[in-house]
Amino acid sequence: APRGADGTAIFAMSDQKDVALEIHVTNLPSDPAEPQRDGDDAHEAMLTATFPPELPYSALRPYDGRPSLDKPVVCLANQNGSQVECELGNPMKRGAQVRFFLILSTLGITIQTTDLAVELALSTISEQPGLEPVVARARVVIELPLSVTGVAVPPRLFFGGVVRGESAVRRESQVGSAVRFEVTVSNRGQSLKTLGSAFLTLLWPHEISNGKWLLYPLHLELVASPGQRAACSPAANPLRLALVPPWEGGTGMD
Repeated sequence: APRGADGTAIFAMSDQKDVALEIHVTNLPSDPAEPQRDGDDAHEAMLTATFPPELPYSALRPYDGRPSLDKPVVCLANQNGSQVECELGNPMKRGAQVRFFLILSTLGITIQTTDLAVELALSTISEQPGLEPVVARARVVIELPLSVTGVAVPPRLFFGGVVRGESAVRRESQVGSAVRFEVTVSNRGQSLKTLGSAFLTLLWPHEISNGKWLLYPLHLELVASPGQRAACSPAANPLRLALVPPWEGGTGMD
């Protein structure tokens, strides 16, 4: 996984529903020069992993390689997936190494999630001083696969009619033929519980070189999901012309 300047892993969240946490547990001598001092069989060796609410436990997956234990690792999770206990061996033999993956669900991650921390604690009934918990940390970067498409209706428009000055225009039928731009923004990834803020910037031929209107923004209509706030700035129809739906063709405006 990519890492930041401080060495912390960076988790780029886009459309994946799960993330794999690789676990590597060893029962090796602490000093290879004196292998007989410690590293004996570890009886009732257990791993207890505690997960944040945003990243609950989902499943166990074996490591892509030959298992180093006679029996496969067995993990039991609590009801909400906030903690799991994995049996590493009884005993976990001297010199043994265990690798496996804990699969975690990303469905609880929101746009406000900035970091994640998983606590890993080993235990055994054998004498084993200094078994301190290890915390696996990652920063979260949300990468929403947004896409935008647009179409003009009608696709071709001809200018014509009596040219009017801006001060003489009072209603929409006096600003010329209407053209409707339909813009669709979609999220191809998974739906986050909270959407945060997304912005779309639209550029159009607003005026010609002498400052005269070219395309006048007459009306903006936003279709959003229930509960979503959608607002545009600046507002359409800056001259506050009288709108008479449906839009009518008319004269041009200089």
